Amino acid sequence: MSLLRAIPPAASTPEASIIVDRAGEAIVTLDQRDVIRSWNRAAETLFGYSAGEIVGKSFAVLVPSERLAAGELEFLRRQVSEHGVVQGFETERVTKDGRRIKVSATRSELVDGDGRAIGQCCVIRDVSLQRAVIHQLYGSEKLAALRAMAVGLAHELGNPLTGVLSLLQLAERRTDEEATRSRLVQARHELSRLGKIIRELTDFTRADGVRGMIDVNEVLQEALVLARYAHEAAAVGTRLDTDPAVRPLMGSRNHLLQVFLHLLMNAYDAMGEGGGQLTVKSMQIEGQVVLWFEDTGRGIDPEQLGQIFEPFFTTKADGSGLGLFVCQRIVAQEFDGHIEVASEPGVGTRFRIQLPQRLRSAPVGP
Repeated sequence: MSLLRAIPPAASTPEASIIVDRAGEAIVTLDQRDVIRSWNRAAETLFGYSAGEIVGKSFAVLVPSERLAAGELEFLRRQVSEHGVVQGFETERVTKDGRRIKVSATRSELVDGDGRAIGQCCVIRDVSLQRAVIHQLYGSEKLAALRAMAVGLAHELGNPLTGVLSLLQLAERRTDEEATRSRLVQARHELSRLGKIIRELTDFTRADGVRGMIDVNEVLQEALVLARYAHEAAAVGTRLDTDPAVRPLMGSRNHLLQVFLHLLMNAYDAMGEGGGQLTVKSMQIEGQVVLWFEDTGRGIDPEQLGQIFEPFFTTKADGSGLGLFVCQRIVAQEFDGHIEVASEPGVGTRFRIQLPQRLRSAPVGP
C-alpha cells in the first residue's frame, strides 16, 4: 500500500513516498470522513501503531474522548475547509498504550487534479518534552518567588512574633483569672504554630543541592507536617513509625525532602475526600536505611504500574508526569538507592525506598 494513496496521482511518485515515509515528523493522510489512508514511520514511532494496524480506522481513535465530545475533529475539518490549512494547533493525542501526549498539529487540504477536495493531510509533532521543560522552568520561577517571599516573611514577622509571645507570657503570669490565662495560653500556642510554619516554609524553599549529613527521620517528620498542612481537611489518619537506630546519610537534605513530600502528597491525593490511613515507616537494616510509604487509596492499575516512573506518564488530569521520574533519579543517582512500588486497585499503594550508607563520590542532581 502506498503511503500517499490519498494524495493526487501526480504527487504520488516513489520519490515522494520515500520522503514522506522517512520524514522526522508524523505524517498522516485522511479521507473526507477522517478515515486514515496513510501512516509514515514517524507516526508508527510516535503512536505505537503500525500502518497495518491503523490504516482504514478512524482518526478518532487517537483523540481523547472529552476532545471528541467537544467537537474538536469537526472544528478542524471546518477550519481546513474554510481556510485551507490549520497551523500549529496544540492539543493532545492518545497512543496505542493509552498514554496522552501533547502535540502540535498542522492540517491542510488535499485536492485531486481537478481541484476537488479529497481529504486532509496532518503533520503531527510531539511537544511533550518542550511543554514539560517550560512547566519545570515556570515552576522554578515560582519556587524562586516563593523562596524570596518566605525569607521576607521570616524577616518581617519573626521579631514581632517574638515580641508578642513575650508579652503573652508576661500577661499569663500577671493574671489570676483562670479563664483569661487559658485563653492567653491558647493564643501563645497558635502564634508559636505560626512561627513554626514560617520556619518550615523557609527551610523548604531554601536553595537545593547543598550536601551535608541528613537526619532521615527528622526530614521524614517535616515532610509529613508539610503534607498535612496542604491537606488539613482530608479525613486521613497518619501513623509515623521511625527507627531511632537509623543512621545519618550524606546528600542534599532538600532533595530528600522533595522525594518524601512528593510520595506523601501522592498518597493524600490517592485517598481523596473519602480519606483513609497513611503509614510511614523507617528502619535501619544493616548498611541501609529502608523507608515505607503506604496508603489505603484507590491503588494503581496493573497495566500502569510498570510505567509510573517513566517521564511524562501520569494518571492525573493536571499532572506533568515528571514527579516520580525525578524522585527515582534523586534516589538512584544522588543516594545510590532504589525505589519500588506495589499496588492493588481499591486496596492501596506502598512505596519502598532503600538508601545505602555508601554513596557515589560525585553526586548527580535531579
